[in-house]
Amino acid sequence: MGDTRTLEAILDYERARHPEMTARDVQKLIYQSAFGGDHLLTDRGRFETALRQEWACLLAETVDASILQSIDPEGRVARIHLAPCAAAGVRIEDLADVLWSQPRRDGARSTFDRRWEEVVRLARAGRIPFAADALSRLAFPEDLPHHSDAYGRTSYRIVNDLSDAATRARLAELGLPFDS
Repeated sequence: MGDTRTLEAILDYERARHPEMTARDVQKLIYQSAFGGDHLLTDRGRFETALRQEWACLLAETVDASILQSIDPEGRVARIHLAPCAAAGVRIEDLADVLWSQPRRDGARSTFDRRWEEVVRLARAGRIPFAADALSRLAFPEDLPHHSDAYGRTSYRIVNDLSDAATRARLAELGLPFDS
C-alpha cells in the first residue's frame, strides 16, 4: 500500500474539490480505491445506458481541469471525470468501450480495512479535518455507499487499474492525459 502522505494528499485533493464532503464521502472514496468500479461492470447494456444518461445531463459549470483523479495510494485506481472528458471531445461510445473492457479490480476487504484504519489514524492525528470518532463509527459498507447531499454534484466513473498497459493505451488513444 502507498504511504500515509499519499493517502493524506488524496484526501486533501478530494476535500478541495468537495469542501462540504462528509465522513460517508470519505468512506466511498476509500471503498472505491479498494474495490474499483466493478459493481457497475456486471451488465453492459445497463452500464452504457446509465453512462449515456449521465453524459447527457453534464453541466458546463461542472468542468474541472482534471480528467483523472487518483484515489488509490498505489496510484492504480482513479476517478475519470465525465464533464472534462466531454469538454475534451471524447466520444461517449469510445469511453464506454474503454471502461467496459478494462480488467476487473476484484478488490479485497483487507485492502479497505487497512486504508480505513489509516484514515482514522490521520483524523486522530489532526491531519485531515474529520472527526476520528465519526469515522470509527462507520461500519464496513456491504454495498457501495452513496455520496452525501453536502458533497455536491459530480459525474465520474472508475478506472480500475492505471498500471494496466492495455487500459493506459486505450485512454491515451482517447487523448486523455495521465501521469506516468
